[in-house]
Amino acid sequence: MVLGYNKKRPTAENYQDFLNKIVGGLESLSGLSLMLYGSFVRGDYDPGRSDIDAILTFPHDVVIPRGFMHEASVIVHEALKGNNVPFQVSPADVRTMRDGRFNSFTDDFYDYFNQEGIVL
Repeated sequence: MVLGYNKKRPTAENYQDFLNKIVGGLESLSGLSLMLYGSFVRGDYDPGRSDIDAILTFPHDVVIPRGFMHEASVIVHEALKGNNVPFQVSPADVRTMRDGRFNSFTDDFYDYFNQEGIVL
């Protein structure tokens, strides 16, 4: 399915509904952190075309328990139902984020995330 071709593009209301559902759902998972950044956070996103950029940081060392990951993925799936919002999420674990050796986010991202990242 392609947004705008054979699937309806999401509206600003879909973005907000998705955000409400994902935040409400993820609150049940202790220690999980969701940070949004990019055009959606800045407020200059184009509903129906822009994605929501995010980092989902799990409170575990490197290996994330399968059950915990499954619960988070079900919450994301349920939040997306009926919203069709393009959601670009990078899963991470707290140890790798702190350690930095295998972190895909280089030091260049530090200032960027400080300026426009929002943790929900």
